[in-house]
Amino acid sequence: MAIEVKTPFVLEQAGGSGPAFLLDSRFCAGNVFFVQSTHANKGDTVGRGRTPNQPFATIDYAVGNCAANQGDVIVVLPSHVETITAAAGLDLDVAGITILGIGTGRSRPKIDFTTATTADLDVDAANIKIENIYFDLTSIDALAAPIDVNAADFVLSNCELETADASGQCTLAILTDAAADRLTIENCIFHGSTDAGTAAAIRIVGGNAHRIVGNSFQGNYTTTLGAIDNATTPCTNAIINKNRINNRTASSAKAMTFQATSTGQISENHMQILTGTAPIGGADMSWVGANYYAATIAVAGTLI
Repeated sequence: MAIEVKTPFVLEQAGGSGPAFLLDSRFCAGNVFFVQSTHANKGDTVGRGRTPNQPFATIDYAVGNCAANQGDVIVVLPSHVETITAAAGLDLDVAGITILGIGTGRSRPKIDFTTATTADLDVDAANIKIENIYFDLTSIDALAAPIDVNAADFVLSNCELETADASGQCTLAILTDAAADRLTIENCIFHGSTDAGTAAAIRIVGGNAHRIVGNSFQGNYTTTLGAIDNATTPCTNAIINKNRINNRTASSAKAMTFQATSTGQISENHMQILTGTAPIGGADMSWVGANYYAATIAVAGTLI
């Protein structure tokens, strides 16, 4: 049967028998690579990666085949597992790429960190986006900073990050440096058990115009820090909006903390701490737009 295409499309067919992937080339002008570690025809070799039926075996190999700033997309298929065992074990060092996970729930692609507490994914080039990936940060205890952002305009969207269980608690989930301007973390779920060990979910070190919007945080975060921690170096023009934070630490806890001279806006966040009256730290931030917090479970929130 003929397929009539009235707008420019790229059609990738899984070996002629599997599901079709229809990608509008107006929005995907570069190369498209497929990755799936569980496929019988997988392989990190030349000639693979172009269809879902002959995918690359690793995201790392797919990144090495991308070209900078031409809109290349890495489509990571359901049930893929990428295991990172060392520092820079996955280095996103090609600018302008998108890593897109396919699937829902735990059928989504998984990135797992094992073997060394220094194992991490480095973002070392600008304009990179990761969407719809499940990150397991509990396979080794005291995992230091598994997502290390060292470049501008990084976006993490619609991802799940498991930060703690009884046997493994990461110290941080995301760490930035001063080069990571315009960081965007949006619509992600950070969740961990009540086991102590996670200092913060996101640690921001300097930078400008960050956006942390629409996320959910559940964890046992360090008392003086909270889920979002702006450490050592102030940031500027940050937007912290519509997040839900539950810090399960038992004494005078914070939901988020910023350096005294950091600037930006904290608005419409809902925060649960177990005790205390000051869930936000950051004297020069603008606290507007109905931020609520509760210091006791099952008690109505207080407007601050």
